[in-house]
Amino acid sequence: MKPCEIAVIVPVYNAAAYLTACTDAIAAQKFDGFRCILVDDGSTDSSPALCDRYAEQDARVKVIHKPNGRAASARNAGLRAASGGYVAFVDSDDWISPEMY
Repeated sequence: MKPCEIAVIVPVYNAAAYLTACTDAIAAQKFDGFRCILVDDGSTDSSPALCDRYAEQDARVKVIHKPNGRAASARNAGLRAASGGYVAFVDSDDWISPEMY
């Protein structure tokens, strides 16, 4: 795995219906010097298990589980865990182009 140049932070709260499309789009980036940080913000659906599964399947994915504190709190938790020169945010119900980074 290449060194992390970009930390992609994804706050996740009850996003099971969208999370697969979001994480698949991030994983499909043509630029591979990134680390995806999924921050489970106290989800009550299957999002925590989905986050863990993605981390098991892709070494570029890190998961943080925390009590619900809303989106800003989740972003801040992701920032504390981030490394690299750049930070990007993607909402869990969004997907991005393979050329985004």
